[in-house]
Amino acid sequence: MNKETERFYLDEFKKNYPHFPDGSICPDERPDFLIKCRDEVIGIEVTKIFRDMAGTSQSPLQQREAVRNKIMQKAKEVADQRGLLNAYVFVHFDLNFCCKNSEIADMASKLVLIAEQKFQRSDSLEFIRPHEIEIAGIAGLSIQKTKGSSFWKNPLASFVPTIRSQQLQTILDEKSALTGDYRKKCNKVWLVIVMDRFIASSYSLIPDEIDKIYYKHNFDSAFLFCYTRYDEQKPPYLLQNLSDAVS
Repeated sequence: MNKETERFYLDEFKKNYPHFPDGSICPDERPDFLIKCRDEVIGIEVTKIFRDMAGTSQSPLQQREAVRNKIMQKAKEVADQRGLLNAYVFVHFDLNFCCKNSEIADMASKLVLIAEQKFQRSDSLEFIRPHEIEIAGIAGLSIQKTKGSSFWKNPLASFVPTIRSQQLQTILDEKSALTGDYRKKCNKVWLVIVMDRFIASSYSLIPDEIDKIYYKHNFDSAFLFCYTRYDEQKPPYLLQNLSDAVS
């Protein structure tokens, strides 16, 4: 994340956490921010959590999203250059679809040709099934005529997984290894793990017991903050430290 994005999430966290320290917020690195209070300095590290719905042998979800978006951009470019397709085209990818960057142009061209063939034969909304497409990883195409140039989109899958405590523990382990450096600049160190409701590769369902589980970490306070719509926004979840339970 760039500093502007980190600050945005920190400001949203501050709005929704009533015990945020009263002090000047100073951008920094390792940790990302220093909150300079009257009697102490609190360091805050901001990091984003991503979900990976595939196995470790496949690309993380956010990388696959980027590839799909590139295919959509290239397909629109090709379709508009050919000028034969004035339509909304929705490409439904299989959940684990992925391809190399070198294959993006060829994949886009194939999709354009298939869409053009169906477009010429119908005036209504059409759905092209997998057996008509014969491209591995494509579950279907939806086409609706429109005016002007073509519009290409890959709808997000409706399945949303539930976040697991081990995903949070992995982040806590990685960031805890850096707390020694963080404490050189501050008296206390916080970690804010951000989940963004508007980024599919980041968003997961949060179980009710997430803040009742004990985690092992070296922070004075660690939080899970789900950034979402204003009317659905909840306070951050405080991730309980195992050391507090045994002390």
